[in-house]
Amino acid sequence: MAVWMFYIDESHDDAQFVLSAIAIRHSDWQECFAEVKSHRQRLKTDFGVFLRKEIHAHELVAGRGNISDRVVGKWERSRIFLNLLNLVARLPGVMLFNVCLKKSEHRDPQLVAWDRLLNRIERTLLQMEKVEIPKRKTLATKISAGLNESELEELSYRLNRYHPRALIFADEGREHEIRKIMRKMHVFNPIPSQFGQWGNAGVTKSIPLERIIEDPVFRNSSQSYMIQLADCVAFSLLKKESTPTPRIKKYGIEKMFESCLQGVCFKAASPSDPYGIVRK
Repeated sequence: MAVWMFYIDESHDDAQFVLSAIAIRHSDWQECFAEVKSHRQRLKTDFGVFLRKEIHAHELVAGRGNISDRVVGKWERSRIFLNLLNLVARLPGVMLFNVCLKKSEHRDPQLVAWDRLLNRIERTLLQMEKVEIPKRKTLATKISAGLNESELEELSYRLNRYHPRALIFADEGREHEIRKIMRKMHVFNPIPSQFGQWGNAGVTKSIPLERIIEDPVFRNSSQSYMIQLADCVAFSLLKKESTPTPRIKKYGIEKMFESCLQGVCFKAASPSDPYGIVRK
């Protein structure tokens, strides 16, 4: 069974709310973490950035917070931020899921964003299963010659036992409400049809979450390099979507999401958007 770990954080301003997830497959996690840890060690060597210091994107770019044993100017900070985004983009097998909502269109954009993200994760894992299992069955048929019945049964069992699942890791904040909506979605999850009608089922159809395991694991972001990287992704998208201030334009922050991350955005999450960003 493939398990995908989703590291989630948010960023927002007066107009927009962004929720971003970094998805890493269990078989790639060790290599990904080693790469992230090595990068943090290089930041310590090159800029004096404390290994145990939380990197919060907004404060980093704004020049606030004591992150180092030396003075780190705003230009250097902008390069640190840029390289953190490049780090995300080169993690083995990484995928990015992003939701960007206009606050004026939703009474509670944070919970709506979580709803949208969880549904995209569920649908993505379902599609992976639909694509992978027929391929495995075809391979099993091709290599079955010469196997006895017991061996064939074992082969089929192993090849067809592909049921991808997800674990959610998120920054602390509104844990009770997010846990509550996720538990509800495991039981009742009405989805409107993109074609206006689910046949005889009506305009909406309940498609409960089945592939996301357990409740989200909420962690203080200061204790998770991966959640800190998700914060950087969310902040870079927020700056892309917002009118840039002179300071943001000076360091090119508003261009970094596109230049660094477009290649690892999971575009199938929202095919109508060039970066797969969910916007409604």
